[in-house]
Amino acid sequence: MVKCIAIDDEPNALGIIKEFVNRIADLELLQSFTDPTKALQYIKASRSAIHLVFLDIQMTRMNGLALAQHLPESTKIILTTAYPDFALQGYELDVIDYLLKPFSFARFERAIVKARSILHGSAPDISGEETKRLSPHSDDFIFVRTDYKTLRVKISEIQYIEGSGNYVTLHTLKGKMMVLQNLKKFEDQLQPYAFFRIHKSYIIALGHIDSIEKSWVQIAGKDIPIGESYKDAFNSFLSQHYRQF
Repeated sequence: MVKCIAIDDEPNALGIIKEFVNRIADLELLQSFTDPTKALQYIKASRSAIHLVFLDIQMTRMNGLALAQHLPESTKIILTTAYPDFALQGYELDVIDYLLKPFSFARFERAIVKARSILHGSAPDISGEETKRLSPHSDDFIFVRTDYKTLRVKISEIQYIEGSGNYVTLHTLKGKMMVLQNLKKFEDQLQPYAFFRIHKSYIIALGHIDSIEKSWVQIAGKDIPIGESYKDAFNSFLSQHYRQF
């Protein structure tokens, strides 16, 4: 069960979150707060684990981004806000997702699938539905920092990611870009979106695979090796989740 709380100074917004949470079997809403300072007190005093926080940004008594910096590292965050300008700051705080109000139940559910995947990876005691992987939607994106600017990249356009030392290269439908970041960071963020690490230096988008051989996959004319230590997990995943004829 994923235990969560909701923080928003608009009661109507909290009501929507409560309704959506109640429609998902493995979510439990412990508390909801219109006062962020009381929410922070509750979190610090809580003896039970709080896995997930739905957090508004623009609140009268405390900015949600400021509150997020006081949360335990194990507590994951989904931002819920009417202001898209804060998206980059949210991703810098390593939030799971960014829901722009008003959001539908379908969009909310996508955020929960992603949260569930990340939480199952970091908290083995959480039980619930088998972790699912999402096919990237056109609305799903990440921000990446290059040397001169921050770019918004659609997840559906990422074909594969190549790691080399402290840098990774994103290969996309629109070209490639180099980012000062480690591959594990991208693995954690993209794993819920049908990405799979098949080598110490490569993460691939399953939806962009053209063919699979014994020791490599081909994407966009590139032969990408499958590492020996990754083969069993990759083959097992394919056999469980994809039909083969």
